[in-house]
This record gives sequence, structure tokens and C-alpha cells, in this order.
Amino acid sequence: MKKYALPLALLSGLAISNTSHATDWMSVQGLEPANAPAYKIWGFIQPTYTYIDSKPVTGLQGAAATYNNHQQIPNLVGPDLDSTQNIQLFRARLGVRGKLKAIDDRINYFVLLEAGRNGVTRDQSVVLSDASMTFSYIPGMHLRAGLFKLPTGEEALSAVHVAYNYINFTNVTDGLLNERDMTPKAAIPGTPAGLAAASVMGSLSGFRDIGVEAFNTFRKNRWEFGYAAMISNGNNINFITDNNHAKDFTGRLQVSYIFNGAGPNREDVNAWIWHQEGKRTFGGTDYNRMREGTGFKYLKDNLRFSGEYMRGAGMIYNGPNPPFVDIPTDSTPAPVDTVALQDYNKADGWYLEGGYHFLPKWRANLKYDVYHRLTNSQQAANQRNFNTWTIGGEYLLNKSTHFTMTYEIRKAEVANPSALTGANLNNAMIIANNLGNRISLQMTHIF
Repeated sequence: MKKYALPLALLSGLAISNTSHATDWMSVQGLEPANAPAYKIWGFIQPTYTYIDSKPVTGLQGAAATYNNHQQIPNLVGPDLDSTQNIQLFRARLGVRGKLKAIDDRINYFVLLEAGRNGVTRDQSVVLSDASMTFSYIPGMHLRAGLFKLPTGEEALSAVHVAYNYINFTNVTDGLLNERDMTPKAAIPGTPAGLAAASVMGSLSGFRDIGVEAFNTFRKNRWEFGYAAMISNGNNINFITDNNHAKDFTGRLQVSYIFNGAGPNREDVNAWIWHQEGKRTFGGTDYNRMREGTGFKYLKDNLRFSGEYMRGAGMIYNGPNPPFVDIPTDSTPAPVDTVALQDYNKADGWYLEGGYHFLPKWRANLKYDVYHRLTNSQQAANQRNFNTWTIGGEYLLNKSTHFTMTYEIRKAEVANPSALTGANLNNAMIIANNLGNRISLQMTHIF
């Protein structure tokens, strides 16, 4: 544990610093410094304003014509989906972490509540988002058990209040890693072939699961090597128990070359690779689900540059069909969520992003992300491609408060229009071309 004393002693700096971060998130989130107290109460809030520049859809044909003059769901602010602009307390988290010194200081814990308005709290006003204990008894290995983030992609692992330079996640990270718990629902007329009708139940995963993780990092001169391996339920995070006999396996390897510094504020270049697989039960049948990816990050002086690629097979969430909020006064059947179940269904995507700290209190950011959803030949009619340019900036007011601004230029594409005909082709093209750009302003205050 001694070799972690310096990096983890800077953990308090993680909660009050506004610099960019390059770090080993498994250790920072799962361990405590040697001199950590029995408890430390902490938290943060993120009030957020969102405006989407869009017009109601017009020109739809067939049964979907009911939704003419209505906004499509991607042009509404979630999770309530009732307006194209909104001010809401996007995240409000309160937690406690520390060492169980009265029992054994080789045991530490981490508990966090979420009371903001987002996908994790879509069905409940307050959700337990993290609750874990880490046991440091085995040389070369820490064991963490409970509810916490899976060792997957960097965007999913990063601490959003200090290390995420944007407001909204990329399409590929949200689509492949922010899992929805799906249960069968009766299909409505017009449900695309190859997709199962479903309902989204409970919280989105928030990139978390309940399980046990073995992890550690090893330092040699300027090089650092790390690993994590986790066995988890693969079920909704609102439930302690599993819903099938299969477990998920998630593994991650990472390597860093450290230029300068230590802890979360160090300057380095690092690379990682990860893989996840398991099964999901849908209508009494288990389906394979696989996700994997690789990426890198460079941080030195005032410059940051990073990128990730990831892909998935099976249980690909496809969103509501048609993509509109139900009209209670209309006799048309309510839209249903859809999912591509079998593991021959594929999706992939990537992003590149960078930032420059050009003044003491200002940072400029730029990101381009791509998501190809349902790329396999069986889903030619359902494949959609999404790409987004995000232009952003951050104003660092002080050590505990900063402001983030983003403008997203969003584009959706019907990948194979020749696979569609008639009203289906017309509607698909109209909906894709109707996607609006998004402006977001967010304040982060850490306490």
C-alpha cells in the first residue's frame, strides 16, 4: 500500500482541482491513501441548461403521420422528454468514503447517492449509484466488491465532476456501455424486422454493475502497468440479485509512460484495452452480449489529446420506434423501445478529442465522435450512422467551481437507403435529417 501513498494522497486534490486528468481510475476510485480518515463526506452538483435547435417533424407518411408537427425524441431534453430546452439539476451526488480503521485499515469503502435528474434516476428521485468495499490483503492484488463502475472505456470510467471536459457522452459510449435493462413488450404495427419490441426498466446502468473486481498497478521507473478483472451480475443496478445463472466478465489492461508529477494531476501518455462479455435474459431466453475497446490519452503541459474505439455484438439498443413520445389523446399505438438481440447484430464507433489550456482560467475543447449502429447485413434497413462535432470551453472559476459550455453539431444518416422503400424510406430520411444541434451550459460545484 505504501507505493500508493503519494498518488492517493492527492485524492483530495481530485475533488478540488480544475486541471485535466490522466490517471489510473480503478485505484483512485477504489483505494484510499494511507492517512485517510474513517470517513470523509463529499459531493458535487451540476445544474445544466440545454437547448436543442430543432423544428417539429413534418412530411411523415403512413401510420407515422400521426407524429407530424411533433418533436422527435433525440430533439427533446432527457430524461423527461417534454421540451427542446430545459434547466435541471443534472447531477447531485453526495457520498462518504474512508477506511474502516476500527476494524482493519486494509479495508476501505465508497458510498455515493445520486439525486440529480438523469438516466440513473429516471424512475426514482434518489438512487444508490455506488456502494463498495476494497480489501487489500493479497500482495499484488486489491479486491473490490459491491456496486461500482466497470473497468471499460476511459470516457465511462472518468470522474465526471473533475475529469470530463464535456457535458454529454459520445453516442458510442452511451449506446454501447450505458446499458438499458430491457423486457419484452408486444410489438406494434411497423416495428422493423430484426428488432424486438421492449420496455426499458429502472435505471440506466451509469456504466456500473454489482460484482467483485481484482485490480492493481505496478510502477517501474517512468512506466506504470495496470490490470482489472471483474465478475458481475449483468443485471439492473437497482437489484442486488442476478436474473440468470450467467455472470459477466470484464477485463482491462493499461500502460502509462509518466512525464511528470503524480496522482490524478500527473502528465503522461497512456493506452488501454478492455473486453466484456456475458448474457442477458430477454423473454426467458439468454442472449450473448459482448463489448470491447481500446484507446489512448496524452496529457503534457497545456495540451490534451485522446481517443477511443469500441464495438459491440448482441443486445444492441435501437431506441423507440417510431422515435416519438406517446400521444395519449391519439388512438395510434404508443411507440415501443427496440433492441437487436442476437450476437450477429453489431455496432461500433470511435471518438477523437483534444483540449488546450490557453489562459490560466480558460480551456478550449474539440471532439469528433462516430457511432455506427447495426452494421451487420441482416440489419441493412435499420443501420443508422451518427457523427457529432463538439466545440467546447471551460471557465475555471476557482478550485471548487467551474463552468462548461458545449455546442454539438449533430448528424444522423440512413446508411442503406436502398434497403428501404415507400413510406419507410421517406420517414427514415425525414427523421434523420431533422436531428438538431445542441447547446449546453453546465456549472460544477464540488464540496
